[in-house]
Parts: sequence; structure tokens; C-alpha cells
Amino acid sequence: MSTTDDDVLASFDPKVKFYLWFQVAAILAFTMVGLLLLPLWLVLGPVWANLYFPTIEARLTARGLVYRHGVWFRQEMSIPLDKIQDVSLHTGPILNAFGLATLKVDTAGGGQAGSGAVLTGVRDAESFRAEVIARRDALTSVTKPGGGDPDTLREIRDSLLRIEALMRKDGA
Repeated sequence: MSTTDDDVLASFDPKVKFYLWFQVAAILAFTMVGLLLLPLWLVLGPVWANLYFPTIEARLTARGLVYRHGVWFRQEMSIPLDKIQDVSLHTGPILNAFGLATLKVDTAGGGQAGSGAVLTGVRDAESFRAEVIARRDALTSVTKPGGGDPDTLREIRDSLLRIEALMRKDGA
């Protein structure tokens, strides 16, 4: 992927490694099968977290948000800015305990699987969220359909009427 000077690269807090390890450990601890796997996770989880963390990348470009992550199964999603409906900031007791926040990017067709992104551990999440929204709003205000100047729209209408009149005249 080509980058420009205008791209904003999100920085992720290294505490997200322990958060992800803890999140899986908590899920395993509350299931019967998970209790059997929990000792294995306690040993291998930190290894996975250290491999996973460097793969997380979120890049805001002039046209969209590109999010990549994964160790064994790499995933890359490119979300066009004009398709972003909302960017919400989530915190809670557990995230607060780790000093983290989650950004949830909702897109048009938000009920479909894979129609958004969840970015956990973005440093200065409020600023990154504000930048995504500002770029989205700047892009959509320029390309919004039906937002034309009334005088320009009248000129276009008048031109079309003249063209139709000429076509009728030539066809008769």
C-alpha cells in the first residue's frame, strides 16, 4: 500500500498485549472446556500476544481507513471514509483498569459481518476518532449527492430542456 504525508498512522499501546491475553484467559476460565485449556493459554498466550501486537496497524488515508492484524491468519480491511456511519469510543471497568479504550467503526450495512472494525488500544483514541470523523465529513460534504448549488442546477435543467427541444425539432 502506498502512503502519503497526509496519512495518519494510529499508535497502539503495548498494554493491549496483556489485555488480549487476559480477555482470552477470562473467557477460558468461565467455560468447562476452557478450564482444561487455561493452563496451556497461561503459558502460550503471552507468546501469541507478543507475536500479534506488532501486526496491528491502522492507517487513515485521504480516502479510507486501512486496518490490518493477525499472526497466523492475517486480515486486512479497507473502509472507505464515505461509508463510515459512526466512530464510537468505548471504555469500561476492565479497559479502564488497563488504561485502554476501544474505537468501533460502524459502516453502512452495519448489520453484516465484517462491515466495520474494532480497534482496541489506540493511543490518544479521542484524537484519532476526531481525525477520522473530520476526514469523513470533509470528503462527504464535497461528494454528497443533491448538495449542488441551485443556480448551477437551474442551468443544467435549462440546458437539458434546450437539448430535448432540439432533439424533438430534429426528429419531427
